[in-house]
Amino acid sequence: MNYFINQRRKRVGKALDQLRLKNRDFTLFSNDCWGAEVYKHFNLPFNTPFIGLMVMGPCYLRLLKQARHYMSQPLTFQSQSRYEAINTLRAGWKHRFPIATLGNDKGADHSVEIQLLHYHSEAEALEKWNRRCARINWDNLFLKFDGSKDFATSALVREFDQLPHSHLTLLREPLDGIASAIVVPEYVTDGMLQFECARPYYDLVGWLNGGPVRPTFFSTIYNRVLFPAVS
Repeated sequence: MNYFINQRRKRVGKALDQLRLKNRDFTLFSNDCWGAEVYKHFNLPFNTPFIGLMVMGPCYLRLLKQARHYMSQPLTFQSQSRYEAINTLRAGWKHRFPIATLGNDKGADHSVEIQLLHYHSEAEALEKWNRRCARINWDNLFLKFDGSKDFATSALVREFDQLPHSHLTLLREPLDGIASAIVVPEYVTDGMLQFECARPYYDLVGWLNGGPVRPTFFSTIYNRVLFPAVS
């Protein structure tokens, strides 16, 4: 019974979130599938190419520190990943997903690798990447980083926390001095599931509307009522 009550509360919360969101033309960069769930939650078009993919922590921070340069570079598809863990993941995946790099003009050691997990061909990945890159709103950019997986380190989290755009860091455990950090007690590594697990612990609508990401008294009560923690 509690499951059905909670699902109804979340449906009401989703509808209210959509009504409360004023900023509807934002671009969100995310290092995993969490970002796609944000756009789905608000029933908005994907105004970002960071959909259906993942980026390892070192590559993600390299990209973000020179975002306009890397995002202006073409995707170059690779036969294998520089990360052995990705090659192992790919070998057991339900399909052979494309792997690509950006910024090969700077040399292989300075390029950014992207794993296009939810695409079945290079042609599909390229078409959707280019189409969504054209929608990037550089004047309304939000950044999210999961700092507890995919070769993320405390040093990378601290670099991320100093970036100029509005940003959110999701963590498994607390890390001192990180203004953008939200600790997720029910932490999971799957980006899609992480959206639901993290939703009760920060002010998603307030953040996207230009406010702080940390919950206020109002948003804490709002989340507690409409987005109960995942059990």
